[in-house]
Amino acid sequence: MTTLAGQVALVTGAAGGIGRAIARTLHGAGARVALADVDKQALDVVVQEWPDGDVLPVVVDLTDDDDTAALPGRVRAELGGLDVLINNAGVRQILPLLELTPSDWRRTLDVDLTAPFVLSRAAIPSMVEQGRGKIVNIASMAGALAFQNRAAYCTAKAGLIMLTKTITLEYAAKGVWCNAVAPGVVETPMTSSYFRSEQMAASIRANAPMERWAQPDEIAGPVLFLSGPDSDYVNGTTLFADGGWTAGKGY
Repeated sequence: MTTLAGQVALVTGAAGGIGRAIARTLHGAGARVALADVDKQALDVVVQEWPDGDVLPVVVDLTDDDDTAALPGRVRAELGGLDVLINNAGVRQILPLLELTPSDWRRTLDVDLTAPFVLSRAAIPSMVEQGRGKIVNIASMAGALAFQNRAAYCTAKAGLIMLTKTITLEYAAKGVWCNAVAPGVVETPMTSSYFRSEQMAASIRANAPMERWAQPDEIAGPVLFLSGPDSDYVNGTTLFADGGWTAGKGY
């Protein structure tokens, strides 16, 4: 069983469906967890799940570079270190390219790609100094397969996969691991509209060889693996947790 006893993890987007599951799983493996999210009300609800006080809630707007860059240092100061960084927070718009405004585009890239860069840049020096640190980026199968009406999201997630590789090339020899998990369709509040449409649900079943979508805990498991010692010879890779969607067409 993977253990993170004595370690400190930072999870962004911790009040959302996947982030909440990741935080719960890392905490269950023994880590103290910093829960970062822009939504204070939702974050307050999540914190109630951990009455033992082993978590640190932090309200942060990841489009603010200064506040984002300060976050790893704050976690180190308040929890005594930072061993695992989970770049999970994400936003997306479902709009045709010509209806997607430059403002929409920039916000998506700011949250989904620039924030992981800023956070990683701020976290890596202390990881190098302590001789060990793990970064897990939550990408998407949309970073490998293009989907209509998601130009900014697909572009950001493709960039995040490449950021994962470049961090490994520069810092693997210095004790830093950087990997990504690329989910397929996961049932969360952000994707809830998918499951109200039988046509959409049928499409998901048709495209995923497992003929179903995922639950957040099924993403949290791979994240735990990449956060712990069992993955110590895995670096710079993207683990697709998509039910086989990206394996190819079955017809």
